[in-house]
Amino acid sequence: MDVRWRAKSPLYMREYLYGIKPAEFDALLDSQGGRCAICRTETAGGKGGWHVDHDHATGRIRGLLCHGCNIALGYFRDDPDRLRAAMAYLETVR
Repeated sequence: MDVRWRAKSPLYMREYLYGIKPAEFDALLDSQGGRCAICRTETAGGKGGWHVDHDHATGRIRGLLCHGCNIALGYFRDDPDRLRAAMAYLETVR
Protein backbone atom coordinates (compact mmCIF):
# COMPACT_ATOMS: atom_id res chain seq x y z
CA MET A 1 0.00 0.00 0.00
CA ASP A 2 1.27 3.44 -0.89
CA VAL A 3 2.43 5.32 2.23
CA ARG A 4 0.41 8.38 1.21
CA TRP A 5 -2.83 6.37 1.47
CA ARG A 6 -2.31 5.68 5.17
CA ALA A 7 -2.71 9.37 5.91
CA LYS A 8 -6.10 9.51 4.16
CA SER A 9 -9.29 9.22 6.15
CA PRO A 10 -11.24 5.92 6.03
CA LEU A 11 -14.18 7.79 4.51
CA TYR A 12 -12.04 9.04 1.63
CA MET A 13 -10.50 5.60 1.08
CA ARG A 14 -13.88 3.83 0.99
CA GLU A 15 -15.04 6.18 -1.72
CA TYR A 16 -11.73 6.05 -3.59
CA LEU A 17 -11.41 2.25 -3.52
CA TYR A 18 -15.03 1.11 -3.65
CA GLY A 19 -17.05 4.10 -4.85
CA ILE A 20 -19.14 4.08 -1.67
CA LYS A 21 -20.05 7.47 -0.21
CA PRO A 22 -20.39 7.96 3.57
CA ALA A 23 -24.21 8.07 3.39
CA GLU A 24 -24.26 4.81 1.37
CA PHE A 25 -21.90 3.18 3.86
CA ASP A 26 -24.10 4.26 6.77
CA ALA A 27 -27.24 3.00 4.98
CA LEU A 28 -25.59 -0.37 4.31
CA LEU A 29 -24.50 -0.72 7.94
CA ASP A 30 -28.01 0.27 9.08
CA SER A 31 -29.52 -2.34 6.74
CA GLN A 32 -27.33 -4.94 8.49
CA GLY A 33 -28.55 -3.78 11.89
CA GLY A 34 -25.14 -2.28 12.71
CA ARG A 35 -23.62 -5.76 12.63
CA CYS A 36 -21.24 -7.87 10.56
CA ALA A 37 -23.07 -9.43 7.61
CA ILE A 38 -21.66 -12.86 8.52
CA CYS A 39 -21.15 -13.33 12.26
CA ARG A 40 -23.50 -10.53 13.38
CA THR A 41 -21.04 -8.99 15.86
CA GLU A 42 -21.51 -5.30 16.65
CA THR A 43 -17.74 -4.78 16.94
CA ALA A 44 -15.74 -4.21 13.76
CA GLY A 45 -12.45 -5.28 15.37
CA GLY A 46 -9.00 -4.86 13.89
CA LYS A 47 -7.28 -1.50 13.58
CA GLY A 48 -9.87 0.08 11.33
CA GLY A 49 -13.60 0.03 11.11
CA TRP A 50 -15.93 -2.15 9.12
CA HIS A 51 -14.52 -3.77 5.98
CA VAL A 52 -16.27 -3.28 2.66
CA ASP A 53 -16.69 -6.79 1.27
CA HIS A 54 -16.78 -6.86 -2.50
CA ASP A 55 -16.62 -9.32 -5.37
CA HIS A 56 -13.07 -9.09 -6.69
CA ALA A 57 -14.17 -10.04 -10.21
CA THR A 58 -17.04 -7.56 -10.58
CA GLY A 59 -16.34 -4.97 -7.89
CA ARG A 60 -19.93 -5.35 -6.62
CA ILE A 61 -20.23 -4.54 -2.92
CA ARG A 62 -21.68 -7.47 -0.98
CA GLY A 63 -21.80 -6.05 2.54
CA LEU A 64 -19.81 -4.90 5.55
CA LEU A 65 -17.76 -7.34 7.58
CA CYS A 66 -15.87 -7.37 10.85
CA HIS A 67 -12.11 -7.82 10.70
CA GLY A 68 -12.23 -11.55 11.49
CA CYS A 69 -14.83 -12.45 8.86
CA ASN A 70 -13.07 -10.33 6.23
CA ILE A 71 -9.76 -12.08 6.91
CA ALA A 72 -11.45 -15.50 6.88
CA LEU A 73 -13.02 -14.90 3.46
CA GLY A 74 -9.65 -13.77 2.19
CA TYR A 75 -7.94 -16.91 3.43
CA PHE A 76 -10.63 -19.01 1.75
CA ARG A 77 -10.16 -16.92 -1.42
CA ASP A 78 -13.89 -16.13 -1.55
CA ASP A 79 -14.43 -19.74 -2.69
CA PRO A 80 -17.77 -21.24 -1.55
CA ASP A 81 -16.48 -24.78 -2.15
CA ARG A 82 -13.56 -24.19 0.23
CA LEU A 83 -15.92 -22.77 2.83
CA ARG A 84 -18.29 -25.73 2.51
CA ALA A 85 -15.35 -28.13 2.83
CA ALA A 86 -14.22 -26.30 5.98
CA MET A 87 -17.74 -26.56 7.43
CA ALA A 88 -17.91 -30.28 6.67
CA TYR A 89 -14.51 -30.76 8.26
CA LEU A 90 -15.51 -28.93 11.44
CA GLU A 91 -18.75 -30.87 11.67
CA THR A 92 -16.97 -34.25 11.38
CA VAL A 93 -14.23 -33.56 13.94
CA ARG A 94 -16.51 -32.46 16.78
